[in-house]
Amino acid sequence: MKLCGRCNRQLKTSKSMELGFGPVCYRKHQQELADAEFVRNQVTIDEIMDGAVRRAS
Repeated sequence: MKLCGRCNRQLKTSKSMELGFGPVCYRKHQQELADAEFVRNQVTIDEIMDGAVRRAS
């Protein structure tokens, strides 16, 4: 018996067991990863301005 890595419910299909998540939890997990990547790639105005000052010097 395998359990979902997110909600700990019993996984029923072989695909879910392979993924380690049920279908709903897998979509939520993928969205969380995408959101974290989006935040990681964000640039602040301070970072841009700091780079502009360095190039001008």
